[in-house]
Amino acid sequence: MAEGIYVLSDEDRRKFAKIVSSAWSDTEFADRYQNTPYEVLAEHGIDYPAAVAPPLLPPKPSGDLSMEALEAVAAGAAEGTLGSASSISTIGGTAFTASTAGTFGIEEPIAN
Repeated sequence: MAEGIYVLSDEDRRKFAKIVSSAWSDTEFADRYQNTPYEVLAEHGIDYPAAVAPPLLPPKPSGDLSMEALEAVAAGAAEGTLGSASSISTIGGTAFTASTAGTFGIEEPIAN
């Protein structure tokens, strides 16, 4: 069983966005990712640890989504948001997105 968690870098999230886009437009590619995810990740330049469950492919949304929009979402650069987003795999293969907000306007207490 895979253990641990792994956070994709910004560059790897952009690469994974291309994998997701390909999977959404090509069912054979999606099946290939489902059957050999580590191989597909490596082919796209993502060095993903074998001890961690691979990222799950999100379901395809309805409507059109451009590659630029997909890359922006994968990189955490959605318009009007602060912070960053990371795809994380956990024990058992559960994947989710975590984001962190900036600290604008928060002052540190002054020590006496």
